[in-house]
Amino acid sequence: MSKAVKSKTDARTRRGLGSIIRSEFSLIIGLLTAGIFLWAGSGLVENIEHPGAMGVVFLWLFIAVLWSAISVVRHADYLAIKCGEPYGTLILTLSAITIEVMMISAAMLHGKNNPTLARDMMFAVIMIALNGLIGLSLVLGGLRHREQHYNLQGVNSYLNTIMALGVLGMVLPNFTTSMSGPRLSTMQEVFLAITSIGLYAIFLLIQTTRHSEYFMESKGATHASEHHAGPMHSTVYHA
Repeated sequence: MSKAVKSKTDARTRRGLGSIIRSEFSLIIGLLTAGIFLWAGSGLVENIEHPGAMGVVFLWLFIAVLWSAISVVRHADYLAIKCGEPYGTLILTLSAITIEVMMISAAMLHGKNNPTLARDMMFAVIMIALNGLIGLSLVLGGLRHREQHYNLQGVNSYLNTIMALGVLGMVLPNFTTSMSGPRLSTMQEVFLAITSIGLYAIFLLIQTTRHSEYFMESKGATHASEHHAGPMHSTVYHA
């Protein structure tokens, strides 16, 4: 009897390990890709002259980065479900922002000296997110659910904060006269940094304390966990 129980336990353990490996295969691919490029350095890209080989390397990096980013968001989504609102939304936001900051930092460190690169990239991100992704989500959600539920007060809080930060960081430099071109002086950059941190701090206070109900699911909305078919593990595992 004990042997049968032990064999069943071993079988469940093997199935569990196999399921974890399959679900976290993107992590393995990402680590292997990072290790190969750290070992080979920039020579792996610089020494490739054939356009086809360069296309293969680009496709490899694109798939590895995209797959890893989707995996990060998946774990953040599970953490968001476990923590509940409004902290779940905050976790998803921080995970997405972390990925963006890492990619922008990598481009700035390895590219040419371009002081406006970060601002231009953030401008592109805001345009893609607000116009493309939100619009596509509204269209697809309308086609699937016919009618969707929103918390309008929370949406207004998000949009007001994004518009204020966007104007201060990406529009205001075009109208300043202290520096040539769309640039800010040192004092203006300090003012921008303090103002941005203050605005986001106030937004976090609104989101997590006094007006946290603005960021809860509205009545009639489907619970987020119903859309997840994959297994949910412990908080430490997803973190």
